[in-house]
Amino acid sequence: MATKTVADLLQAWRAAERRWELPGASGDVQAAALEVIRAWAEYQNAALAPDTTEFMLVADDEGRYVAATQGVARVLGYEPQELIGRAIADIAAPDLADQTPQEWAKFLADGRQDGTFRLRGASGSVVALRYQARAHHPIPGYHVSRLWPAVNE
Repeated sequence: MATKTVADLLQAWRAAERRWELPGASGDVQAAALEVIRAWAEYQNAALAPDTTEFMLVADDEGRYVAATQGVARVLGYEPQELIGRAIADIAAPDLADQTPQEWAKFLADGRQDGTFRLRGASGSVVALRYQARAHHPIPGYHVSRLWPAVNE
């Protein structure tokens, strides 16, 4: 199987968006939305340096992960598919888990957050991260966080 270029992945992402934009039943639109998210994540994986410690997580309106880029494996030890369906609070640092739903609601209302957060890695260790979060990106109803290890925090 030939490796897809960044241009091929961009084209696949745009094609998925065009399918998502078509009228359809709610279930069809939801499936098309997830196809857009998957294509977007594949494009991001290809666009980022292979050894980057930056990664992106995409969550739905309920705060459940629907996509993750490959960098999450290097930083937190999870394969991207291991996070699908998990709530943000499921991997938040234990002392942050209880307040995560309130912070999520505030983020959705504000539309943007930047700062630091701590997540629990696959080994159970807690990792301090910097993040930039944007609501309704890459498409409405889904929300992306760009994260990387925080230095000295």
